[in-house]
Amino acid sequence: MNKTTKKIVLFQPHSFSPTRLCYFAPLALLGISRFLAKDGYTIKIVTPVTHRNHIESVVAEAKDAICLGISAITGYSIYDGLRAARAVRSVNPSLPIIWGGWHPSILPQETVQDDNVDIVVKGQGERTFYELVKAIENKETLSSIPGVVFKGENRQIIENVDRPLESLDNFPPIPYHLVDIEKFIVPQEYGQRSLSYYTSYGCPYRCIFCVEQVVNKRAWVGLSPEKAAEEIADMKSKYQIDSVQIIDSNFFINEDRAYRFARSLLDKKVNIKWGNVNGRTRQLSQYGENTWQLMKESGLSCILIGAESGDNETLKYMQKDITVEDTLKLTEICGKYNIKILSSFLVGFPRVNDAKKSYHTVEKEIRDAFSLIDKMLKIFPRIRMMFALYLPYPSTALFKLSRETGLEVPKKLEDWHKYLIAAEDATQLKVRQTWITKNQARKILMASIYIFFFLDPDSFNLVTAKITNRLFKYLLFIGFSLFKSIARVRWKYKYFEYPIDFYLYNLLRKYSKLG
Repeated sequence: MNKTTKKIVLFQPHSFSPTRLCYFAPLALLGISRFLAKDGYTIKIVTPVTHRNHIESVVAEAKDAICLGISAITGYSIYDGLRAARAVRSVNPSLPIIWGGWHPSILPQETVQDDNVDIVVKGQGERTFYELVKAIENKETLSSIPGVVFKGENRQIIENVDRPLESLDNFPPIPYHLVDIEKFIVPQEYGQRSLSYYTSYGCPYRCIFCVEQVVNKRAWVGLSPEKAAEEIADMKSKYQIDSVQIIDSNFFINEDRAYRFARSLLDKKVNIKWGNVNGRTRQLSQYGENTWQLMKESGLSCILIGAESGDNETLKYMQKDITVEDTLKLTEICGKYNIKILSSFLVGFPRVNDAKKSYHTVEKEIRDAFSLIDKMLKIFPRIRMMFALYLPYPSTALFKLSRETGLEVPKKLEDWHKYLIAAEDATQLKVRQTWITKNQARKILMASIYIFFFLDPDSFNLVTAKITNRLFKYLLFIGFSLFKSIARVRWKYKYFEYPIDFYLYNLLRKYSKLG
């Protein structure tokens, strides 16, 4: 490496599959670039969206780099990340390869055992990665850097103390200029030029299924609402966006922050829509009317909530700290202000160490969820429902019981890429949860990616927003209307048998860029 080179290569693998691109800006990689970009480092960010031959691009860029950084979540991104790491290692065996993101943060020691991982950055990485790059560049020890796990002498694994969360107010703005940002500006229900952004990190709540409390110990830090509004105003000026997707784990942490954020947007005359904003039904349903009016006036267009279950006892079991009544009340509020809801549901918890007994519990969870969804849709139809099967991560509350009930868990990094159910492979569904039947899994997947997609009144306009050919759009509308009619009938009668239409839609979704 040329001694004058100060170059970092960062790689965002495919998230879901090789046929599905993720058009969220690579915020994790942009986040850890904040300080380095300010210090004048050359930072090359490679993603499947920006680079057609992304593996070859990583190898080429890494030839004269200080290090390679890879961000991964559980699933296909591990496979794609390992492909890149192995390719780089084969031509540049001494280059430090650093992994971060949700999966390495959850399983840091297991991750760093892989031959293609030298160092893991756990949790919030902005400050940690900056200090790590400086140490590598100056050939200094890593033992004093909080938040890293690495291989020491004789490949001994060393795990440093965790790094406490640091206020985002201490960080420079997200350096969007490091990527071809036009490729990440996409249509949403509430805007034609929408860009992803985050204002906070972490979550203080205790849901038993969530890894937040494993990674961040229920801590939360956020930008001041005034600074967040200022950064969004700057993004709008630079990139001519008309909307922003706020992807915080919990944006609506308290009413005062939400009120001040909306007030700041209005005071600065930003005139922008904001959506996909995550919050909890209990807190949001208790917000005052003045706050809701102000948020709507400032551009709030879509919120993301975790309704999770249609049964209060199940919600208590989840330690969700909400009720069904909270969800219904919030649905009424959103209907009043015409703010779209994205609502998630989670079913399939192992309650006892007996798979067959759990089948009946799971079936009740599905019925309860469907019942609540019907009630919500009657109140306000502009809701996109999302279903997920519970699948535990190590260190979360139900992991031990899941193992006792028969769950097989991967023992090394490369095997985790097949851990999740892939929607693209619905015709060959493999269910890891022994307490859930294959039919139950198919029903949940079918409802989530097929039926609820067509019940959403905004879906067609969203997926065809960039299509300008009128004839092609008309033909798509005919096909869309046919699938929508079938989906409506299936939902009305809760009929999930003979899913030929689902498989056909899945194939179209897999091989097109519309799904």
